[in-house]
Amino acid sequence: LMETSENLKQKRTEAIQECFVETDLFLVDIQISAAPRIVVFLDGKVEHITIHQCTRISRFLENFLETNALVGEKYWLEVSSPGLEEPFKVTEQYEKWLNKPVEVLLVSGIKEIGELKAFDVNSVTIELPEQKKKKEIIPAELKTFAKEDIKYTRKHFVFK
Repeated sequence: LMETSENLKQKRTEAIQECFVETDLFLVDIQISAAPRIVVFLDGKVEHITIHQCTRISRFLENFLETNALVGEKYWLEVSSPGLEEPFKVTEQYEKWLNKPVEVLLVSGIKEIGELKAFDVNSVTIELPEQKKKKEIIPAELKTFAKEDIKYTRKHFVFK
């Protein structure tokens, strides 16, 4: 009897999450599509995840999924770090990015860039940098946005 795909997806997701409980890595997202194609996005709580870690984890997960009969003969597994452009999905990403530059795109279309200063389930607070306009200086200010007003929050990179 084949399990329903939702049920199997849930089992795979839980199984994969279990693998990272006692590590300095955290799960950002798991995308499971037909065939099955399983893409696991991970990051490090402090350091960025390395290619070497991705390879090790991929081997571990293959073994784990096969041993626990969570995949059949044919499946495709990819372990990766979330892309630079990807919006934050989990609390650990906000924690990792505290006091670092983020980009907050509001539902209204306004984009704010500043240092992430605080966050909770309902809001995100950033510090907008001091600005010099002609002869006046606009001081740095804290701005808090309600989660429902935010389309996304993501890392902001200044390319020098």
